[in-house]
Amino acid sequence: MAEEEKKEQGLSQEELAKQWEEALAKQREEGGHTEEQKEEGTKVEEKQAEAQPSKPSGEDLSKLLERIMDIPLNVEVVVGSTVIQIKELLNMGPGSVFELDRETTEPVDIKVNGKLIAKGELVVVGEKFGVRITEIYTEERKSVFRDTLEETLKK
Repeated sequence: MAEEEKKEQGLSQEELAKQWEEALAKQREEGGHTEEQKEEGTKVEEKQAEAQPSKPSGEDLSKLLERIMDIPLNVEVVVGSTVIQIKELLNMGPGSVFELDRETTEPVDIKVNGKLIAKGELVVVGEKFGVRITEIYTEERKSVFRDTLEETLKK
């Protein structure tokens, strides 16, 4: 039974639903099911219907993507950090300096909506700072996209 569950986990939702439909159809053809088996089959079908969201049309997807592409994201570049005491903070003024926890050669953190998605190096672009991306964390970037998408769909 455990092997079957592992195989099922590797299947896509559509493949799994198709297998269930085929098995249920076969059972109906054979007939002779108890009421309990019939109820269980109905419950499984209901769960599958709930688990499978309806597929949006191409036009719906286009509108959704258009909405998503215009969502502003908060991007921050973290050069370093430190921990200070309240008395140090109160003694700060113009010209005060405190040391950060990174070396000048270390990459900076690039966060989107508070999630670390990449590393990079500081560069100067004209009169402004910029960041050259050196490493991207794909799963974290997907996570930011998923979270943003979920928030958009709730609205």
